[in-house]
Amino acid sequence: MIDTNGSAPADLTHECPAPACTGQVDPDMLMCPRHWYQVPRPLRRAVWIAWRRGAGAGSPAHRAAMRAAIAAVNRAA
Repeated sequence: MIDTNGSAPADLTHECPAPACTGQVDPDMLMCPRHWYQVPRPLRRAVWIAWRRGAGAGSPAHRAAMRAAIAAVNRAA
């Protein structure tokens, strides 16, 4: 759902899970771009593979990949 100015409504976003980041993130993204690119490429790839265009959302593999990506950003902080 897009509002009249072309952006997603605020209730369809979430806050980036990186420490002290208040960036708002689209629901189909894990974190803001600044923090996403701090995640090592193999972990980013694992998140996308497990996501499978939304079909894998919430699966054990996807949850594990997300936890690993968030932990990598937390270690970098």
